[in-house]
Amino acid sequence: MANQYIDKIVQRISENTNTTSNPGIIIASPSEEPPYKYHWIRDSALVMRTFVDMYETTKQPIYFQYIINYIENESKLQNLKNTRSGLGEPKYEINCKPFQGEWGRPQNDGPALRGIVLYKIIRSFKYKYDTLISTLILPIILKDLHYILDVYNQTSFDIWEELNGWHFYTRLVQLKFVKDSIHNYHLIKHSDISIEILRDTYRKLIRGLKDHLTENSIISSFDKDGNITKGPDASILLAFSHISYDDDILQEIPFQFVNRTCIDLVNHFRKKYKDEDLHLIGRYPDDKYYDGHIWVLCSCCLGQTYIELYRRNNIINYSSPMHRSKSNPSNNYIEVANQILERILTLDTNLILPEQFNANTNEYLSAKKLTWNYSELYKLYKGLN
Repeated sequence: MANQYIDKIVQRISENTNTTSNPGIIIASPSEEPPYKYHWIRDSALVMRTFVDMYETTKQPIYFQYIINYIENESKLQNLKNTRSGLGEPKYEINCKPFQGEWGRPQNDGPALRGIVLYKIIRSFKYKYDTLISTLILPIILKDLHYILDVYNQTSFDIWEELNGWHFYTRLVQLKFVKDSIHNYHLIKHSDISIEILRDTYRKLIRGLKDHLTENSIISSFDKDGNITKGPDASILLAFSHISYDDDILQEIPFQFVNRTCIDLVNHFRKKYKDEDLHLIGRYPDDKYYDGHIWVLCSCCLGQTYIELYRRNNIINYSSPMHRSKSNPSNNYIEVANQILERILTLDTNLILPEQFNANTNEYLSAKKLTWNYSELYKLYKGLN
């Protein structure tokens, strides 16, 4: 699987993964300002998808070791007693101690994402390593599952750690975790969680998610009183990607609705940069964080979304101006995804990628070498190659 870009992507992740004093710690970024040198439950679970895929593809022992380190570290973090929000704690110090500062907590997507990737790890092991699965992996899954069953009907902070309320992203990844638990119930049937409870929770999460649907679009967030706090948001694209575009779930939550989100986001950032050919996005319109410039991970997920829209053939023709460029009006989703990939890959020859950059000047902004960037870039690259 020799490939210069894959090698660089994996190298950048590896450099942010601690293999010495605290193996399994994955820092969000080496940046001290803004302060990102922490282990986020969400980010680390998403990054582990790359190592799992590399293990499945190459069978190299180093990726197996990364997986084992991650599992052991998550077990340690999960069992810490003095966290401020239990398993809803978003991030930890790199010395494996709880972060005690003020923060947006709880964040109830992290335990769900961890559960999703742990089930993926079990599948990648092809249900071998029975002792490892039964004594280490399943206890983590069950604690996370108990937590989600307790809190799925409570508000929490969103993926961007800014708004407390009800969030499409959080609900969708929780739904995927519950669905995976139903599918893998043979592994957890010895627990005190019944299949009926899981099925009932699945149905209730579906109902909650449908509150986010309008006639042809998706509302990202509501506050605790049900008022809309966020409409178009890149977290909607990320949500579908992070459940691997699960076919059963997409029968309930129409994936084609994401097209409206893509159009709204692309349109906003084209106006921001006065560039009618731009196919890059940030988080959401009028983002104030570092003046809301282009986010690498959001743009990579936009490319992933276009690939999936094309694959599912939800759009028969490519008439939307958001999915073509002025210079090449025949552009379709795959061509646009390739444009996004090329722009990101050419930002820096060594792929030292920031959290944000100015699309007009290429000035880097916010955290440097954001680890999450690379997991989304990896998935975009693999989707096109």
